[in-house]
Amino acid sequence: MRVGVVGLPQTGKTTVCNAVTGAHGEVGGYRAGGAADVAVLRVPDERLEFLTSLFEPKKTVHATIELEDIAGIFTHMGKGGEDSARAFAIARDTDALLMVLRSFSDPAVPHVLGSVDPARDYARMDEGLLLADLSVVENRTEHILREVKRKPVAEREQLQRELQLLEGCRKAIEQQRGIRSVQLSEAQEKMLRSYAFLTLKPLVCVLNVGEDQLGKASIAPQLQGLEPPPVEMCGKLEMEIAQLDEADRAEFMEDAGLTDLAALRLVRACYEAMGLRTFFTYAHDEVRAWTVHAGGNAVDAAAKVHTDMARGFIRAEVVAFDDLKACGSTKEAKARGELRLEGKDYEVQDGDVITFRFGV
Repeated sequence: MRVGVVGLPQTGKTTVCNAVTGAHGEVGGYRAGGAADVAVLRVPDERLEFLTSLFEPKKTVHATIELEDIAGIFTHMGKGGEDSARAFAIARDTDALLMVLRSFSDPAVPHVLGSVDPARDYARMDEGLLLADLSVVENRTEHILREVKRKPVAEREQLQRELQLLEGCRKAIEQQRGIRSVQLSEAQEKMLRSYAFLTLKPLVCVLNVGEDQLGKASIAPQLQGLEPPPVEMCGKLEMEIAQLDEADRAEFMEDAGLTDLAALRLVRACYEAMGLRTFFTYAHDEVRAWTVHAGGNAVDAAAKVHTDMARGFIRAEVVAFDDLKACGSTKEAKARGELRLEGKDYEVQDGDVITFRFGV
């Protein structure tokens, strides 16, 4: 899973990335537009820790999220320029966007727009994304109009359907709504997939607050309707915590009045926005967490593990995590009837522990 981290300069994008991943990206400076630093977030999951203690494997593998800290995406507020073009290209190649909104004040780090206003910054960045998508819509529309008369009848009909869909996208953009607001059928969504529209991607916002604002920051009315709701965190403080030894973190958090870190809340928000569920597999030497889109079936999940498992799928042995934990072992879960056999069409649920049976 790849998430593009975007925002105005001096909002704390790199600080947030460092805080949730433990990376050491350079903060406080300006990177050339069109560049992206990549940091990997190992998804925290207490369920995986329990499974590790239960099965005692040689290896435990967490699900991961790649955070791509993209510079320059709003250098020209979506109005062109090489920096923006390169940055937009990187952002289009991600699965979701994480927008960092600045809520902290710091005289040593002046805001590029002159004052701290997260709602205004969100509107400005949203405008940049909309303009970038409008450019794609216009270019593709012009291309179709030039080519449609030269095509066979069957291809013309397909292109006309695409034109109608692009017109719906254009209307949404002109009304300051993202393309994600357009009601799309499965076929239409597939048609648009190759364009990688930025406003069709799942979006999560981070409200980067000052230490003195923790638990006190209010979310502007313009941002209260966002789904999922913005994740509040003090990037600077949590980056300092991330650099500490594990043994010192609890004491530091207690002194700072933090009951948890933002990484878990951020993961939950990303999973919600992207419609993801977690399932687990175990073998003699490995316990591992995987993700599958909500609605995905047992074959979809098997394909995440290995294409051979999906191709030769026979059945899935499934037990819900909570049931396995209550039983204490797979043997007891089977004895109580909690471990069951499921076929290809079984819809994977969050927390399922699955063993795939297959033959190729």
